[in-house]
Amino acid sequence: MKIYVTSRNRPTLDLWSSTLPRPRDVELEFVDENERSARADVLVMSGVWAFDRYGGKPEREVAQLLPNTREDGLPQWIVVPPFRPVVERNGKVVVREDFASVSPAYHAILESLRCIRREFGDAVSVTLHLPLLGMDDPDDRSTAESVGRAISKFLTEHGMS
Repeated sequence: MKIYVTSRNRPTLDLWSSTLPRPRDVELEFVDENERSARADVLVMSGVWAFDRYGGKPEREVAQLLPNTREDGLPQWIVVPPFRPVVERNGKVVVREDFASVSPAYHAILESLRCIRREFGDAVSVTLHLPLLGMDDPDDRSTAESVGRAISKFLTEHGMS
Protein backbone atom coordinates (compact mmCIF):
# COMPACT_ATOMS: atom_id res chain seq x y z
CA MET A 1 0.00 0.00 0.00
CA LYS A 2 1.11 3.52 -0.74
CA ILE A 3 -0.33 6.45 1.18
CA TYR A 4 -0.07 10.02 -0.05
CA VAL A 5 -0.77 12.83 2.40
CA THR A 6 -1.54 15.93 0.35
CA SER A 7 -2.11 19.63 0.92
CA ARG A 8 -1.27 22.99 -0.63
CA ASN A 9 -0.31 24.24 2.83
CA ARG A 10 3.43 23.63 3.42
CA PRO A 11 3.24 24.24 7.23
CA THR A 12 0.52 21.59 7.48
CA LEU A 13 2.60 19.08 5.50
CA ASP A 14 5.63 19.83 7.67
CA LEU A 15 3.60 19.14 10.82
CA TRP A 16 2.19 15.89 9.44
CA SER A 17 5.59 14.79 8.14
CA SER A 18 7.14 15.26 11.57
CA THR A 19 4.23 13.50 13.32
CA LEU A 20 3.23 10.46 11.28
CA PRO A 21 5.07 7.14 11.66
CA ARG A 22 7.52 5.94 9.01
CA PRO A 23 6.36 2.37 8.37
CA ARG A 24 8.65 -0.13 6.67
CA ASP A 25 5.98 -2.04 4.77
CA VAL A 26 3.97 0.93 3.52
CA GLU A 27 5.21 3.79 1.44
CA LEU A 28 4.16 7.12 2.95
CA GLU A 29 4.70 10.29 0.93
CA PHE A 30 3.86 13.92 1.70
CA VAL A 31 2.90 15.86 -1.42
CA ASP A 32 2.72 19.63 -1.72
CA GLU A 33 0.03 20.08 -4.37
CA ASN A 34 1.49 23.48 -5.28
CA GLU A 35 4.38 21.54 -6.80
CA ARG A 36 2.73 18.37 -8.14
CA SER A 37 -0.29 16.13 -7.74
CA ALA A 38 -0.46 12.62 -6.38
CA ARG A 39 -1.97 9.99 -8.65
CA ALA A 40 -3.70 7.38 -6.51
CA ASP A 41 -6.32 4.67 -6.90
CA VAL A 42 -8.47 5.92 -4.01
CA LEU A 43 -9.11 9.33 -2.46
CA VAL A 44 -10.35 9.66 1.12
CA MET A 45 -12.74 12.64 1.26
CA SER A 46 -15.22 13.98 3.81
CA GLY A 47 -18.86 13.35 3.01
CA VAL A 48 -19.45 17.11 3.19
CA TRP A 49 -17.85 17.34 -0.26
CA ALA A 50 -18.26 13.80 -1.58
CA PHE A 51 -22.00 13.08 -1.43
CA ASP A 52 -23.18 15.97 -3.61
CA ARG A 53 -20.51 15.23 -6.20
CA TYR A 54 -20.33 11.42 -6.24
CA GLY A 55 -23.66 10.30 -4.82
CA GLY A 56 -24.36 8.23 -1.77
CA LYS A 57 -25.80 9.44 1.50
CA PRO A 58 -24.49 9.72 5.02
CA GLU A 59 -24.15 6.46 6.92
CA ARG A 60 -22.70 7.32 10.29
CA GLU A 61 -20.87 4.16 11.24
CA VAL A 62 -19.29 2.71 8.09
CA ALA A 63 -16.76 3.96 5.58
CA GLN A 64 -18.39 4.24 2.17
CA LEU A 65 -16.85 3.45 -1.17
CA LEU A 66 -18.20 5.62 -4.00
CA PRO A 67 -17.30 5.26 -7.69
CA ASN A 68 -16.06 8.38 -9.43
CA THR A 69 -17.69 8.34 -12.84
CA ARG A 70 -17.29 12.09 -13.42
CA GLU A 71 -13.89 11.92 -15.16
CA ASP A 72 -12.87 14.94 -13.07
CA GLY A 73 -9.20 14.07 -12.63
CA LEU A 74 -9.68 12.58 -9.17
CA PRO A 75 -9.20 8.85 -8.51
CA GLN A 76 -11.72 6.29 -9.71
CA TRP A 77 -12.78 5.54 -6.13
CA ILE A 78 -13.73 7.86 -3.28
CA VAL A 79 -13.91 6.67 0.33
CA VAL A 80 -16.01 8.66 2.76
CA PRO A 81 -14.90 8.13 6.37
CA PRO A 82 -17.45 7.26 9.04
CA PHE A 83 -18.34 9.22 12.15
CA ARG A 84 -18.06 7.70 15.60
CA PRO A 85 -21.09 5.56 16.53
CA VAL A 86 -23.89 7.35 18.38
CA VAL A 87 -26.87 6.47 20.57
CA GLU A 88 -29.90 8.37 21.77
CA ARG A 89 -29.86 9.16 25.47
CA ASN A 90 -32.45 11.34 27.22
CA GLY A 91 -33.69 12.64 23.88
CA LYS A 92 -30.21 13.64 22.71
CA VAL A 93 -27.91 11.96 20.22
CA VAL A 94 -24.51 11.36 21.84
CA VAL A 95 -21.36 9.44 20.96
CA ARG A 96 -21.55 5.86 22.19
CA GLU A 97 -19.74 5.48 25.52
CA ASP A 98 -17.21 2.97 24.19
CA PHE A 99 -16.17 5.56 21.57
CA ALA A 100 -16.24 8.66 23.79
CA SER A 101 -12.46 8.69 24.21
CA VAL A 102 -11.72 7.73 20.58
CA SER A 103 -10.57 10.60 18.38
CA PRO A 104 -12.89 11.27 15.42
CA ALA A 105 -9.84 11.50 13.13
CA TYR A 106 -8.45 8.18 14.43
CA HIS A 107 -11.77 6.40 13.85
CA ALA A 108 -12.31 7.98 10.42
CA ILE A 109 -8.90 7.08 9.01
CA LEU A 110 -8.67 3.61 10.59
CA GLU A 111 -12.08 2.59 9.22
CA SER A 112 -11.31 4.14 5.83
CA LEU A 113 -8.04 2.19 5.53
CA ARG A 114 -9.82 -1.02 6.59
CA CYS A 115 -12.46 -0.44 3.90
CA ILE A 116 -9.82 0.22 1.25
CA ARG A 117 -7.83 -2.89 2.13
CA ARG A 118 -10.98 -5.04 2.23
CA GLU A 119 -12.03 -3.83 -1.24
CA PHE A 120 -8.66 -3.49 -2.99
CA GLY A 121 -6.05 -5.45 -1.02
CA ASP A 122 -2.53 -4.17 -0.33
CA ALA A 123 -1.54 -3.24 -3.89
CA VAL A 124 -3.38 0.07 -3.85
CA SER A 125 -2.45 3.72 -3.55
CA VAL A 126 -4.46 6.05 -1.31
CA THR A 127 -4.58 9.82 -1.01
CA LEU A 128 -5.42 11.41 2.33
CA HIS A 129 -6.27 14.86 0.96
CA LEU A 130 -6.05 16.98 4.11
CA PRO A 131 -8.20 19.92 2.90
CA LEU A 132 -10.98 17.59 1.71
CA LEU A 133 -10.82 15.79 5.07
CA GLY A 134 -11.05 19.00 7.09
CA MET A 135 -7.57 18.31 8.50
CA ASP A 136 -5.54 21.11 6.90
CA ASP A 137 -4.73 23.14 10.03
CA PRO A 138 -0.97 23.60 10.61
CA ASP A 139 -1.60 24.22 14.32
CA ASP A 140 -3.60 21.02 14.92
CA ARG A 141 -1.02 18.50 16.09
CA SER A 142 -3.62 16.32 17.83
CA THR A 143 -5.35 15.40 14.56
CA ALA A 144 -2.05 14.45 12.93
CA GLU A 145 -1.13 12.37 16.00
CA SER A 146 -4.54 10.64 15.92
CA VAL A 147 -4.13 9.78 12.25
CA GLY A 148 -0.62 8.51 12.98
CA ARG A 149 -2.01 6.18 15.65
CA ALA A 150 -4.70 5.00 13.21
CA ILE A 151 -2.11 4.19 10.54
CA SER A 152 0.04 2.34 13.11
CA LYS A 153 -2.98 0.34 14.34
CA PHE A 154 -3.99 -0.52 10.78
CA LEU A 155 -0.47 -1.70 9.93
CA THR A 156 -0.25 -3.78 13.11
CA GLU A 157 -3.58 -5.47 12.34
CA HIS A 158 -2.27 -6.57 8.96
CA GLY A 159 1.21 -7.66 9.95
CA MET A 160 2.87 -4.59 8.49
CA SER A 161 4.90 -1.98 10.30
